[in-house]
Amino acid sequence: MAPFLLLLILLTEAASDLIEVTVQPGDDAILPCQAAGSSIRAAEWTRPDLEPEYVLFYRDGHQDTTYQHPSFKDRVELVDRDLKDGDVSLILKNVSSIDNGTYECRVEPAASRRRKRSIIDSEPIRIIRLQVTEPDMIVVTVHPGDDVILPCQADDSSISVVKWRRADLTPYNILYCSDGHLDPTYQHSDFKDRVELVDRDLKDGNVSLILKYVSSIDNGTYECGVEPAGIINSEPIRTVRLQVPDPGEVVSLREFF
Repeated sequence: MAPFLLLLILLTEAASDLIEVTVQPGDDAILPCQAAGSSIRAAEWTRPDLEPEYVLFYRDGHQDTTYQHPSFKDRVELVDRDLKDGDVSLILKNVSSIDNGTYECRVEPAASRRRKRSIIDSEPIRIIRLQVTEPDMIVVTVHPGDDVILPCQADDSSISVVKWRRADLTPYNILYCSDGHLDPTYQHSDFKDRVELVDRDLKDGNVSLILKYVSSIDNGTYECGVEPAGIINSEPIRTVRLQVPDPGEVVSLREFF
């Protein structure tokens, strides 16, 4: 599918609020950022988990790519290069899973006397969490301390093995159930005594997972797989992204297609 631009409504919440933007791979995304004043000399977008962290630096009408992270080369621009009305929203083109992360927007007023060509030291005026999800991925959001169900439904009720895993962990097993018995041999220690199946009898193919007392360490992408009787190492049948934001922190923007 050819990429297309998804226009988002600019929000005006306090800068401490986190906005979530969800798009599909291959699309272009707009990360909204609105400055209070319309007289802006420089705009900066960063992703603190990267090195270098710079996504875009724009000053006096020109983009400076000196410190830009190479993954954003020729893929970013401002919605309005004239920065009219304080609009410093970012266009990120042809997104993929490598673009998942938290982005920070900063501006430098025109009245500033700074001569440095890059780097704005002020606090961000907007923080965005970008999620690039596959069309069939389920996103589940839950508050810290809660229990959560990660849904998964198998077509075949004749199941001998259920596997839940998180590929970013070592070991990656969250839960392994064979013939109705949990096997913790290769289970990641973070999930000890915190996971179980909704229905151990696996009636009607329900292999949903209960994860207890969630916290920020549980943020991530979970894969559910089953092995029908006589079949070994089948592909995952469901992918679930779990989000555990700080209480009251998140404002969500989601695009549906």
